[in-house]
Amino acid sequence: MKAGLLALLLVVAGTGTALADSCVTNTYDNYVGNSCTITTNPPGDVKTFSNFSYSTSGTNPMPDNQITVTPSGQPYTAALLFNAPWSAAASQTQDSLIGFTVTLAQNNTALINSLTLLMFGAAFNGTGSVSVAETYCLGDTFSDGCAHGTTGTLSTFLNGSGSKLIATVSFAGVREVDVMKDIQLTGGGDGFSVISGVENQIGEDTPVTEPSALSVLGGSLLIMGGLVRRKLSV
Repeated sequence: MKAGLLALLLVVAGTGTALADSCVTNTYDNYVGNSCTITTNPPGDVKTFSNFSYSTSGTNPMPDNQITVTPSGQPYTAALLFNAPWSAAASQTQDSLIGFTVTLAQNNTALINSLTLLMFGAAFNGTGSVSVAETYCLGDTFSDGCAHGTTGTLSTFLNGSGSKLIATVSFAGVREVDVMKDIQLTGGGDGFSVISGVENQIGEDTPVTEPSALSVLGGSLLIMGGLVRRKLSV
């Protein structure tokens, strides 16, 4: 009986620690409630994306099944590209709030040290305006108000006052980042606005040199220094 109970507990424990599937191109409704991973190469580190959330409002709400998510893993950078036909005509508004958490695998030697926000295919006319405001929590999540982390914001925009299509921030390395992104469009009284893509890039620093490697390097330098002194003394 005890052996059977132990086996059952091991099965349950194994299920809870199973690795998430790799992130694939899909509509956002398939991401909500699920998690997935992106592996960057080099250095082959794994980032888990989870806690996907979504809400929409305005006179012209955007359904989450109309948003396509395209993941990518580049050298030292993981990215999620969100594509949808966001638009707002005169007297219309559209608002999409996208959230997710990025967590590093425990054996990662490189830490997350930068976030970049980009928007693509944005245009406006008249009093139209499009903006993306992103709030992030470094080292914690918003589930507890980022009580043990650090918060900050990134923003991009395009309107009659000017434009900013890319925003980036660098920081001391952390193992977890929580992101809330607010995509807002308005047509104003006599205009329109559109945007087709918003991308998040999560960058990491180069791998930390292992202490053993540092010891070998230090020993090599000492040996070289001794050889130089011997040659000079001859």
